[in-house]
Amino acid sequence: MLERRIRTQIRAKEHQFAAVVPRELVGVCRREMEQLGLNILEESEAGVEFRGKLEACYRANLWLRTASRVLCRLPAMKVGAREELFAKTTRLPWELWIDPHVPVRVDVFLSASRLAHTEWARKAFQDAMRKRFEGVGVGISFVDTAPSNEPAVAEEEAAGQRIVVRIEHNRCRISLDTSGAHLHYRGYRVKHVGAPLRETLAAALVLQSGWKPPEPFLDGMCGSGTAVIEAALLGGKIPPGRRRRFLFQRWPSFQEKTWQYLLRKADEGVQKATPARFIAVDRDPKAVAVARENAVRAGVAPWVAWHTMPFEKLDPRDLGLPPGLVFLNPPYGVRLPADRGLYERLLHHLGRCFAGWKAIVLAPERDLLVSGLVRPRKVKRLRHGGLSITAGFYDF
Repeated sequence: MLERRIRTQIRAKEHQFAAVVPRELVGVCRREMEQLGLNILEESEAGVEFRGKLEACYRANLWLRTASRVLCRLPAMKVGAREELFAKTTRLPWELWIDPHVPVRVDVFLSASRLAHTEWARKAFQDAMRKRFEGVGVGISFVDTAPSNEPAVAEEEAAGQRIVVRIEHNRCRISLDTSGAHLHYRGYRVKHVGAPLRETLAAALVLQSGWKPPEPFLDGMCGSGTAVIEAALLGGKIPPGRRRRFLFQRWPSFQEKTWQYLLRKADEGVQKATPARFIAVDRDPKAVAVARENAVRAGVAPWVAWHTMPFEKLDPRDLGLPPGLVFLNPPYGVRLPADRGLYERLLHHLGRCFAGWKAIVLAPERDLLVSGLVRPRKVKRLRHGGLSITAGFYDF
């Protein structure tokens, strides 16, 4: 009986989903979704809305390089009081959507509605879910701990079911997290040095640069190796989610055969030969060792040439490299102010030795990206963790 209801009410129907992405990356994420053939509906406050059966949700989680997570939207409903929220939530078929053995975390956001107390709304929602599951003879547990994006606890986060309840102008929209751990967690970066660049942001910058294999990709200050690994995954047509698990795999509606088909098709499309020349450079031997370890876990280490040296000492002509893309993420942060002299040396070196190349340089302030006649052709302001950073895109 339950299996038939899941098949007819969940698997057979189309649903609305949202690829959650920072506002400044919506454009690049939307282009990714178009290339995946997803049925895009509109852009929203969350990112990009799309529609499809569960298979579309699986593909989005597996392939999107720039999204933070994928949400499944339940049909909106009107609620003007706590009692109405309780009654309508009780009528939702929760047993078809989520596994009662997975602890649930409910986040409630209220705006311009008759319901004015977040905790009251959360309690009414949780009580309604509890009553629904008791009606089918099972219990359910709730957790209130905030999720973490750190790799060390990402798998633990993936074990919980997050539900977002947003009530605006007495209209309630319920969203189920389908991803689990944040999608920047690819599963390869177990170690890092310093403050690593988030994988989704590194991928977005590479996508925006216009870089295409077989052009060389040179990560001149590789740190933990995030940029060069993301470029290699992109160039090799390797899905970023291939080495991790997702929350939808624990749903009662999960279709193992469909998922295995998507993985098999993805594996068939992976480039067997080296798609481009990837070069990772860092003056710190420890950073190079960590980056190499991460590349091994990502399955791209054989494609990367590693060099322990200052970027300012590297001349691409000595390596026989034709023009490609240089990626530079100099060290800076809250406790480490940017070194203006370093930026001047880097830009001078790029102008002197990298004729014909494109470059991306990250900096905390826009004026660090200009030195003499060297100026970026475009600049983008981005958020990374709690910091605001600027990306300069150059043509040399």
